[in-house]
Amino acid sequence: MVIMYEGEPISVPKEVAEFLEQDRKREQAEAKRDQRHLSKGELETVLSPKSYCLYSLDDLAIRSLRLENLRKAVAGLDKTKQELIQLRYCEGLSLEKIGAIRGVSKVAISKQLKKAHKELRSSVW
Repeated sequence: MVIMYEGEPISVPKEVAEFLEQDRKREQAEAKRDQRHLSKGELETVLSPKSYCLYSLDDLAIRSLRLENLRKAVAGLDKTKQELIQLRYCEGLSLEKIGAIRGVSKVAISKQLKKAHKELRSSVW
């Protein structure tokens, strides 16, 4: 899938995009819950710029580094694996459709994707 990172689109595995989307939804739900349960005076106190932050700077730095590492790992894949990641996660094609495009079976595509995932995991984590 393609996500925006520091104003640039990058390709990431579907699992990473889903994790980031769930995290964003969790943040929104927490913000809504805080707004519903606080009076205006309390809300102004709690949400003052100095006292309220969803993430610590350390958490944000770690998250940014992970995304940068993922971006580098995807860029470090050979062109064939990058194309597989693009077709599967950015364009959302099924294994069957990718196999038809590449002239191989869906089992072969599945094995190739597993190898790409393994390579990404070893590069990122």
